[in-house]
Amino acid sequence: MKLSSDESSDSKDWFSDGREVAKQLKMELGIASKDDDNVNTDDTEIKDEEESSKFKVSNDILESGRAAARELLKDMMKTDNDDIIQSSEVISDDNNKTKQTTDTKEEENDYFNLPSSRKSHCYTICMVPPPSATQAWEELTAIRKQCRDPGFYRWPPHANILYPFLEPKYDEESEQSKDDQRMAFRNEMAMQLSKAAERCEPFDVTIDTFGTFGGKQRGVMWAYPRSEYIQSTTTNNDKELEPLHYLHRQLEVQFQMCKDQRKGGEFNPHMTISHYANNDDAEVAKEEIESNWKPLSFHVPEIYLLERKGDDGQFKIAATIPLGKGSKTVYHDQALSFPAMPKEEEEWVYNERMEMKNRRKRGNKRRKRRSKRSNVDTSSEGEEGQVT
Repeated sequence: MKLSSDESSDSKDWFSDGREVAKQLKMELGIASKDDDNVNTDDTEIKDEEESSKFKVSNDILESGRAAARELLKDMMKTDNDDIIQSSEVISDDNNKTKQTTDTKEEENDYFNLPSSRKSHCYTICMVPPPSATQAWEELTAIRKQCRDPGFYRWPPHANILYPFLEPKYDEESEQSKDDQRMAFRNEMAMQLSKAAERCEPFDVTIDTFGTFGGKQRGVMWAYPRSEYIQSTTTNNDKELEPLHYLHRQLEVQFQMCKDQRKGGEFNPHMTISHYANNDDAEVAKEEIESNWKPLSFHVPEIYLLERKGDDGQFKIAATIPLGKGSKTVYHDQALSFPAMPKEEEEWVYNERMEMKNRRKRGNKRRKRRSKRSNVDTSSEGEEGQVT
């Protein structure tokens, strides 16, 4: 049985055609009749020994045909399998790329978002001169005393990075005890802090610039912590950013709900020196400090999670966060005081702090009165508009 010239091997049903050839051969040799539709071409054994002997030659022909068909099918299947394998490799490669993309997205979105937390002004992530930087502590302490800083007892010399920061929120109906919930919170927090800190190498800070902000009802004098790496090779992929700015960005990635330090869309780190009744007083103090100040530098190998107990409490080290690869945040069972911090609040500090609180209260009252007048004026304008 020959293929017609317009039939290609790709379009043929070899199994069906093979059955037809075998059927015709058997009919010609008397093995089967035209009406026998149940011929099993896969069965090579003839039950009748007589017919098997008589038609041995015809069976050899059929077997030879089947062998040729098998070889042809093998070639066809090999080609198909090669295509399948190549297709599988492409799919596998695509799956790997998809998985890598998914992993990257998961890593980018892998930030601290436990519902069992809330922002609190009793917690902060901040840069503080390490206790070993004794000269920095001495000189910064001296000018804070000179400027009668109301926060002298409560705050160390610092630059807030994320403030307010997160504290645990306990579920009273949980099967876990409060201590277990606190430990789970700390473990998750430590992991997220370390992820951010390991992306930023230790750096140096130089204080050679001072500034002020405020207005008629409030003034703040501050020092700018200019930061730079001590080595040229760093993990910072954005060379235009100072290390402290880069660190802030990395922490924000992990704690996306804590963006209070980006006023006006930018992070402007500052170390508060003192508070004043207005910005004019702050400017006078700044000029006096600048006239005698010599640039001061210190090394920053770690940052801190600070906490305080109550409004009058002193900020202490709840956790130490080393910078650089292999960073491992360490929580302290009991919050640690900085060695150079005062042991108790002196009278002059308390008085300055109370005066600052009173100024804020008076300022809040004035703002409320202005707000009420503004609402009344707006309401009157609306009523007049309706009448006309």
